[in-house]
Amino acid sequence: MRLLLLVLLPTQMLFSQAKASEGYVIYQVTLTEAYYYSEEYKEDFTEGHIEAVKRDSLMNTVQLGTVFTKGKSKSFRLKEFDVGSLEYEAQYKANGEANYSYNVKTNNAIVNIEYWLTLVSITVDLSKKWDIDFNKTKIIDGYKCYYATYTGEGLWWKLDPEQPTYAWFSTEIPLPFGPLHYNGLPGLVLELNVENVRYTASKIVFDNTYNSIFNSKDTSNYEEMTEKEFINTRKDIRRRAKKIMTGG
Repeated sequence: MRLLLLVLLPTQMLFSQAKASEGYVIYQVTLTEAYYYSEEYKEDFTEGHIEAVKRDSLMNTVQLGTVFTKGKSKSFRLKEFDVGSLEYEAQYKANGEANYSYNVKTNNAIVNIEYWLTLVSITVDLSKKWDIDFNKTKIIDGYKCYYATYTGEGLWWKLDPEQPTYAWFSTEIPLPFGPLHYNGLPGLVLELNVENVRYTASKIVFDNTYNSIFNSKDTSNYEEMTEKEFINTRKDIRRRAKKIMTGG
């Protein structure tokens, strides 16, 4: 069965209009491999380990949305949770707490987040960030998809070089959007893999249900940074926050 498409149009007609349409995609998060916790950690932090395993399990229930209209997209969360709850921590660990937007014309993604007590607005230039292999294909829910490796750096941490970030996208759905800040491919991302976390498109809807997400949020007090500037300073931001939290 193909992905749920809530429109009453033949597939070819649908996607001939898709470039000018508006709608949203829901991505289901799943862990492809359990996080590793050392025996020493399990022994020294028994309660913390139990909570961590519960949080990791809840990551498989996280759903993240991407709403789009002509020329732009923006992320949204289907549910908001109390800060500190396991559900909140699961969504945060799935990279769902930041607000991601994408501009097709500039091919830039903007990522707004309170990162370790600091409000930051990060510009990610997606030019030349994808290495596409049109010889590598896969069928996802009936759609022929092509393989693309993300060549950019990890935004929140240094990614494991043994686990490249990659996406499967379909030119049958000619929309350059995807989950988080992973946009800019010549087709909709139906599956994204970032280390052991997978984002799979479970629903594609063409209507204006979530268009209010595009309403501007005041980010005038956010510190603007390029992707490189943020990566070069994120350790200092974390160090400064830990000092504040410990009263040091």
